[in-house]
Amino acid sequence: MEVPVNFKGGGSFVNLPPVFSGDGESIFVCWKDLVVEYSVKTGKLLHEYKGVQDKIIGFGHCSYNSYDCIAACSEKGDITLWQALTHFRMFQKKITTKKFNKCLKTFHVIPSEGEFKALISYDDGSRAFFKVVTLCADSYKKSTLFTIENGKQDYHLSVGNTYFTVACGNRLDFVTLGSTKQLSRAFIDDSLTFTCIATHPTEEMVLTGDSLGRVRSWQNIFGKKKVQTIFHWHTLPVRTVCFSTTGTYFYSGADECVLVKWQIENANDRSFVPRIAAEINHIAVSNNNFYVAVATRDNAIRILDSTLNQITLIQQLVLGKHYDCGLTYDHRTKALIMNGNQGQVQFYSTEHMSLLYNVDIVVQNKITNERDCVMKNTEITKIAISKCGLWLATVEERIDELYSNEIRLKFWKFDLTNQKFELNTSIEYPHEKSINSLAFQPVLKNNVVCITVGDDKKFKVWGLSDASTVYKKDIMWLCLGIGFHRDLPCKSLSFSADGSLLATGFGKLLTIWTPDTCELKCSLSHPLHIEPVNHICFGTGLNCHLVVAASSNQVSAWNVLTLTMTWTVCLPVSLLITDSLSEHMAAITPDNKVYIFSPASPKLIYNSQDLLKEYDNIVAATFVPSKFSSDIRLQWYQRTPLFFVTSSNELFCLGETECMDEIAENEEVTSDGFFSKMQPHSRISMTKSSDVDKLMFEKDMGHKSIKKYLEAPIHTSIPVRFLCYSMIRSLSLQNNN
Repeated sequence: MEVPVNFKGGGSFVNLPPVFSGDGESIFVCWKDLVVEYSVKTGKLLHEYKGVQDKIIGFGHCSYNSYDCIAACSEKGDITLWQALTHFRMFQKKITTKKFNKCLKTFHVIPSEGEFKALISYDDGSRAFFKVVTLCADSYKKSTLFTIENGKQDYHLSVGNTYFTVACGNRLDFVTLGSTKQLSRAFIDDSLTFTCIATHPTEEMVLTGDSLGRVRSWQNIFGKKKVQTIFHWHTLPVRTVCFSTTGTYFYSGADECVLVKWQIENANDRSFVPRIAAEINHIAVSNNNFYVAVATRDNAIRILDSTLNQITLIQQLVLGKHYDCGLTYDHRTKALIMNGNQGQVQFYSTEHMSLLYNVDIVVQNKITNERDCVMKNTEITKIAISKCGLWLATVEERIDELYSNEIRLKFWKFDLTNQKFELNTSIEYPHEKSINSLAFQPVLKNNVVCITVGDDKKFKVWGLSDASTVYKKDIMWLCLGIGFHRDLPCKSLSFSADGSLLATGFGKLLTIWTPDTCELKCSLSHPLHIEPVNHICFGTGLNCHLVVAASSNQVSAWNVLTLTMTWTVCLPVSLLITDSLSEHMAAITPDNKVYIFSPASPKLIYNSQDLLKEYDNIVAATFVPSKFSSDIRLQWYQRTPLFFVTSSNELFCLGETECMDEIAENEEVTSDGFFSKMQPHSRISMTKSSDVDKLMFEKDMGHKSIKKYLEAPIHTSIPVRFLCYSMIRSLSLQNNN
């Protein structure tokens, strides 16, 4: 069985600096193999420029045959030119040079009138080559301008109207673009390295940033004695610098999450935009100086006006530094919940593939690093949401080796009036050590309970309690019970489908409890299985009496009715996920192999041996119901596809999220045109079912006793002999008289 893997979001779209259009009303952003155009004022997606087959390493705005165009170049040397007004692709050329095959590094458009020129660079492992390429629809020509010995070091490049500048290590090279090549070179202290570079739009002036946090302006760059001016505010290495269109001031950004505006004539005259949500990667300024685009590391572009006030936010899937919380699906909003910005969780819509909103859990300003010190921030490590979607539980921790650690359990209630989550209860140190797992009881009732499993070898039951005062009625969360077993460590937990049973792993033992009373029902183990249980999942539907437990090298299925092991296989598992709408489970191994199976049998429904080798490691996954999840005619991957996130922050879907064409309803499209009468038409006679059959169908499927019998879990159902009379009576048709 071949199951498609579809890219659904994520991946950085701030690797390259954004580019404003000529009138400044739109902005272009590079995302993987696309160039995407957004509106500056509204942030609305305007157009996607497609046609590039590989990763784009550079793009820019240019003029070609009196048309405003967008040019992009892939890492394989394919240069594509689109017309910005009509979005038509004008031409695509491949630069054929064996030397830079698969190692093209940079692409910069050279401002010129009439013809299209670009500066490309590539390396062979020890040297970097820089060439000017002149393209037209029929041909192209290239000429080598400059070569440097980079010794596998990264280099930074900036292109002006008549010259370009290369910074590599502590060396700075200035090279003219004209027919008469002129070279100049400058150095800084050996202990420093250049981190970014920018050329003046009209003059022979260059800005550089270094690893000490200083910005230098270089003038008289082709003279013997170069003039330097130092602008110093940043503590951390400068990530980006950008001139204004007039060149009278510039912007700089670094990992302090602060945008700094400098005046060229006065190094002490500066303005700040503090507390930006993430580190600054790139800065771009529109041609009319009205807008400033700040690309930040959280996969967002913030558009500021000339007064440095934010007017637009273009936000893609937030690139979290980790995914300790995994992926959690919210049935109410139909969104994936995962780690986002520092101290926040994000809700990402799987229907529209867009970010819905962020929830600030920690409610603290981000502490940026010092020059010689890495600062610790509070991280969100666990997330759980109730079945109704109205309660959200989060665990936040701050690990500090020098001082005491911080552990905090918070319960958030969704306010239907204000349409946002509000903090209800905050519990300091819910466990003596870190919390390993967190889950809500899968019921729709109001008195839902929540279970936490900690490194202190205990699990705790949390429930709602009355907290009303004379001023208002309120509720809060309290600890209702504690469970432990033989002083063994516990890591994972899982509720049964109806929430009546709780399974936890204590060491190598699988234990079953009643969550309301913390009463141990049974303890299951196998003498040959000595590895601790890391993952536990209850079965659903007809397999609700089965529990699947996974260790570092074993997967086993247990029957809680007979207290026996039904099957076991040797398989290393990093993730174990269950599908709440079917009987399927997914086991993901550390080498990215995916196994889909049913708890009733070790026979595989689907397995991928090499499907995910081209991607990075899978760090989180979950089943997501599609809009056709109730259609039994579809395959499992069409009803509830498997979404997963890789270590490169990319979201993929294993399966179909749209209905297949052959399963969709056939709708006959009629045309009133003259030639439509000459086209052949097919007629399908549809005979409606009789009223009696319709009545019997509705009566059988809608009867409460039948529905109750079919949906009741097996281990809680009463004997069938007590249901015979009511079932037979419900199947018989009553006389209307």
